[in-house]
Amino acid sequence: MSLQALSLGLYVHVPFCANLCAYCNFYRERPIKSLVQSYLIEINRELELWKNILSQRSVSTIFFGGGSPSSLSCRDLETLCARMQPFMPHVTEWTVEVSPTTINREKLKVLRESGVTRISMGVQSFQTDVLRCLGRRQTRVQVYRAYDWIRTAGFNNINLDLIFHPNLADFQLWEMDLKEVIRLSPEHISTYCLSFERPEGPFKPRDCTDENQETLCYLRTWDWLKNRGYQHYEVSNFARDGYVCLHNLNTWKMQEWIGLGPSAASQWNKRRFQNAHSIQDWLSTEKINCMDLSEEILCTDCLIFGLRMREGICLDSLQKRFPFVDVAKYVPLWQRFELEGLVNVQNNQLTCTDKGLLVVDALAREILNCVADN
Repeated sequence: MSLQALSLGLYVHVPFCANLCAYCNFYRERPIKSLVQSYLIEINRELELWKNILSQRSVSTIFFGGGSPSSLSCRDLETLCARMQPFMPHVTEWTVEVSPTTINREKLKVLRESGVTRISMGVQSFQTDVLRCLGRRQTRVQVYRAYDWIRTAGFNNINLDLIFHPNLADFQLWEMDLKEVIRLSPEHISTYCLSFERPEGPFKPRDCTDENQETLCYLRTWDWLKNRGYQHYEVSNFARDGYVCLHNLNTWKMQEWIGLGPSAASQWNKRRFQNAHSIQDWLSTEKINCMDLSEEILCTDCLIFGLRMREGICLDSLQKRFPFVDVAKYVPLWQRFELEGLVNVQNNQLTCTDKGLLVVDALAREILNCVADN
């Protein structure tokens, strides 16, 4: 696959968030005015660093993640969106993450008029006790109101994030959240299992239910959403026909993207760039780490992320894209996985079964071991 054939995405990390949730491990800071202004100035400088590349390539997707981009003021959000206008002629999808507690009609008007096509809102749960445990400040009323505002603003591509109920043993509690999200009828739903990212958070590993309960919750969720018209196209993501997240697909397929902001990563021309994690370090001169990507590394990443997608990986296409990698060395691994009921291989298309998707991280480790052994 030639360089020009690769899609180019643009990711902007907005690290500001009014509420620092205990389960979140993404880099974020409280939106102090002086820090926000420094951030906006530095985004301009960072765009200048990538100016030559961005002038030669068409940006196909934009994604504002966080943190919470909606924690910016209306004026600051408008300023940031204005930086994206030169790329708009070829953009097919522009996603902005929002929080029910910080989004409003005025901000949605700015996003809509700027050309944003997709809104992703972090709901996590509709249940007051769960929200309280998660450290979320929003109420059910705020979620419903924000959703109505998003629809009224004219957005017809909405994702809602949910986190599995901490008590996985009681599927009915989780089903209550699923029923509410279906009632709202978004085009896309993302579901995540509660993780324990921060030692000071309310949940500790001992609070986890056993793996059998977690497995059952995953499988029942997949069936539940599939039966209601949502395509399960990636381990944690579901979409109605025509509404998969193009930006994320671009990343999972190891295409190319440019990341702006603290902790953002870029992948371009067989190189990977990593911005400094903290905003203070990112605002300094020395803020980018870079590594060269061999065909072996890129091929391995394609396999690892490709197995997370229902469509899987075309092994013939993979070999053509990476002609100097011996893709055939994985054949014994695929054969073992197939015997164990973890994957299917038909017409050189490798896909995970439900059983395989449940242990896809373990499959990734096996792939990495295979690379190390060869």
